Amino acid sequence: MKPNPPFEKLRQLAQTKPLFRRAEALAAGVNAMALTRLERAGLITRTGRGLYCVVGGPGHIMPGLMEAALQVPKGVVCLLSALAFHQIGTQQPREIWMMIPHNCPTPKVQWPPLRIIRSRVPESFTLGVETHVLDGVSVKVTDPDRTIVDCFKHRNHVTLEACLEALWERRRKGRKSLLPMHQYREKLRMDRVMRPYMEALA
Repeated sequence: MKPNPPFEKLRQLAQTKPLFRRAEALAAGVNAMALTRLERAGLITRTGRGLYCVVGGPGHIMPGLMEAALQVPKGVVCLLSALAFHQIGTQQPREIWMMIPHNCPTPKVQWPPLRIIRSRVPESFTLGVETHVLDGVSVKVTDPDRTIVDCFKHRNHVTLEACLEALWERRRKGRKSLLPMHQYREKLRMDRVMRPYMEALA
């Protein structure tokens, strides 16, 4: 692959500014024409008016999470997007997976692309749900153990392979107690489903 000096400048900028403005790109030595070429080539993404991030860079997922949280305030980031947020496994979803109450209207959002999961259980929006503040925006995300249990619950959507990869990584690291995961398994009625896999990985 040929060196791409403008792109390398933006990659360097993204190390400290994952979500950067057009003016900041210009100040870094990337002119407007180069910025347009990089966007058309799919190397950078415009996340809002005059806002960009490097595809696959440290800010590629985060701006999407922030935008989703702002536009869907009742939503909780879950499943593959929560795995990516917690840096579990190798899944890199192109959509933001969000759980919303079953009676909420389908969000009409142009960007980021959303994958909506609905739940009728009020506890789904409080049990193991953390609030992270990203550049001043509160984003609700399921914690790692709740996320893994949810993946098994929705394994037909996220694939069993993704579930097992996340569970294996959790067991391999093993720095924290597995008690919360056991509690989530019971409360979400996933104990019978998950137990054989956990025993096999023990």
